Amino acid sequence: MDTFATIWETELKAEHQVDITKGLDKLKAALAALESAKIKTVMFSIGWNDMQPAENSTRIDYLDQLVGTVCSTTKLRVMMVVDLLRPPGWVRDRFPDSSPSDASGRLYTGHISWFHELGIKRGLAFLDVVARHLAGTYSGCAVAIQPVYNNEYEAKYTQEYDLFQDYSPYAVAAFQTWLRSGIPTVAALNSRWGSAFGSWKDVRPPVLHAGARMGFDESASYWDWMRFREEWGADTFNRACAVVKAAGLQCYHHFPEFFSVLDAIYAAGMFPRIAASEHTDFVIMDSNFRTSYRTAVKHTLKLRLYVGAAQAYGKPVYFEAAMERFNDRAFIVEGYKDALIAGAANMGITNWINRVEMNASLTEAILPHPPCPATERVGVFLPLQSCIGWWGLQREAEAQDPLHDFVEAIAENVTARGCGAEAAVYVELERFLADMDTFDSAVFVEPLLLWGGAEAEAYWGAKAALQRVPHQVLRLPTNHSRGLDLKVLSNPWEGLPRPPLLR
Repeated sequence: MDTFATIWETELKAEHQVDITKGLDKLKAALAALESAKIKTVMFSIGWNDMQPAENSTRIDYLDQLVGTVCSTTKLRVMMVVDLLRPPGWVRDRFPDSSPSDASGRLYTGHISWFHELGIKRGLAFLDVVARHLAGTYSGCAVAIQPVYNNEYEAKYTQEYDLFQDYSPYAVAAFQTWLRSGIPTVAALNSRWGSAFGSWKDVRPPVLHAGARMGFDESASYWDWMRFREEWGADTFNRACAVVKAAGLQCYHHFPEFFSVLDAIYAAGMFPRIAASEHTDFVIMDSNFRTSYRTAVKHTLKLRLYVGAAQAYGKPVYFEAAMERFNDRAFIVEGYKDALIAGAANMGITNWINRVEMNASLTEAILPHPPCPATERVGVFLPLQSCIGWWGLQREAEAQDPLHDFVEAIAENVTARGCGAEAAVYVELERFLADMDTFDSAVFVEPLLLWGGAEAEAYWGAKAALQRVPHQVLRLPTNHSRGLDLKVLSNPWEGLPRPPLLR
C-alpha cells in the first residue's frame, strides 16, 4: 500500500505553515513528520504562472530546492501537481483573447481557456520541461505528475458564480466544428434542436446557470453541448498526460465525488474517458465528507460506490481524505475503511497542515483493514451519464440533491447485506454487461437517456443478461410526469473521425 500526504504551493509560501521562502527548516520538519507517520509519498504543487516568468525561463532552481530536499534527505517519493490553469503574464500579454468565459459572459482573466490552442501549447511546453527535468534528475524519487486545468486540482471544469464554462469564442467555434462533423446542415441541426439558426456561424450552445432549471433536461441541444464538453475536456487532460508519459513519469488525476446534481456543471462524465485512457496510470478519488449542499454526510458508505466505480478501469486507485472542512477522527477512519473495501489499495490525506497531527494515531487510522473477506459479488450499475441531466441544486424541490440521497440509500442497501457483500460498480453499460457473468446478484439503476448505437445495444444486452442473476431494478428520482421513462438520442458522431479542432 502506498500512502501520501500533500503540501500545496500555498502552504509552502504561507506564514505559520511550511513557508520555504524563509528557509528549509519547516519543510524538513514537515517531511520528518510524514516519515514518522509512515507516509511514503509527498505530493507538492507548482503553478505555471509562478514557475515560468518568461517564455524560455523556467525556475528549475526552485524545483531542485523543493524536490532535491526530499530526495536527498528522506526516503519519501515525490508526486507533483502542475497547475496549468493559470498562465504567466507573458502568455496573457501575447494572447489577450485566451481567457475562458462563463454562461453570463464573465471573463476569467487569470485562467487559460481549454479551447485556446496556442495558449494550451505553451502550457504543455512548460509541462514537458518540468517532467523531463524531474524524470532525468530524480529518477526513482520523483515518480508522477498530475496536470491540472481546474482551480481545485481536480479533473473537472472550473465553476464560479454557479455558472457553466466555457463560452469563449474559441469554445463556441470548436463546438460548431464538432456539430458539423456529424450533422450535415444547419437545417438538420434545427430539426434536431427545435431551433431556427440561419447559418453555422449563428449556432450557440445553450446558456446554463446551475440550479436555474428544476428537474431533468432531455433536450437534444443540452445533451449535445454536454457531450462536447466532456469529449473536449477529457481530451485536454489526456493530452497533457501524454506529455508526462513521454517524459518518463507516471500520470494521474484527482476526481471529486460524483453521483450528484452538480455533475453537469463540472462535467463529471469525463471520468470514464480519462480513467480508461492509456495515458492515465492511476486515479485518486477524493472526498471532503460534505454533501453538495454543504452539510456533513450522514456516513461514509457512499464511498463504496463512488470509489468502487474506479475499479472497472483496471488502474491502481487511491483515496484521499480532505481535512479542510472536517476533522472527526472516528468518521475519517470509517471513510478509509469503506474506501479500502471499495478497492482503493492506496490512501492519502490533504489539507492536513495545522489541522491533523502526523503521529501513530494517524498511521493507525490510514491503514485500516476490511472486517471480513467478500462472500458475494454484487454488480451495481449507476448511470453517471444520466446524472448529468440536472443543472444543479434543486432548491425549489424537497431534496436539494436527490441524486446524492438516492445513491447514498443504495449504498446503505448493499452494505446491509453484510460486510462480505462486494459492490462491483459500473458507470458504463458496456463494462457492466461484459462482467455480468461474475455477479452473484445485481442492482440496476435505469438510465433516463441513452445515446443511440453501441450504448443502446449494450442497454438491451444488459437487460436481457439481468434475467440470469437475482437482481433489483431501481429508477432515478425524477418527476414521473416527465413522460417516457427512457429517451434514446441519435448519435451522429459514432464511428466518425474526430474533427481537426478536437485535437
